[in-house]
Amino acid sequence: MEYPKEDIIWPTVVDIAKPYYEAMQQHKLLIQHCSSCQTSLPPAQKVCDECGGNELEWFEVKGTGVIYSYVVFHRSFHPYYDDKIPYTVALVELTEGPRVMGHIVASDGQPYQVGTAVRAHFKKIDKKNELLYFKLDGEEH
Repeated sequence: MEYPKEDIIWPTVVDIAKPYYEAMQQHKLLIQHCSSCQTSLPPAQKVCDECGGNELEWFEVKGTGVIYSYVVFHRSFHPYYDDKIPYTVALVELTEGPRVMGHIVASDGQPYQVGTAVRAHFKKIDKKNELLYFKLDGEEH
């Protein structure tokens, strides 16, 4: 299998998602909000899931939520992760409602499960990119 030349996995950011990734670089978490029906939506939507409206605005959220679902990877699927296994990727339900994905970073042995409270943090993963991840609520460093 051929891997990308970069040391990290970084998505090709399409125009609709640029505000989300640009805010991440400033340690901010953005979601979208439908002006028509007031529904909060996950990032990079073109139309509202609730009413089909297309007047969507970006806004910053607190970054708090709970683990909705998660998977622990015990195998690396890219060289960047070779020294990071096992690692956890979670679907987090934000306090504002929408769900976003990110890594879960917990102290060794600190338990977590579906429903555990988490808070967004950002981690520099190369010279120019910050990546969203979540720490268990109460863990600061």
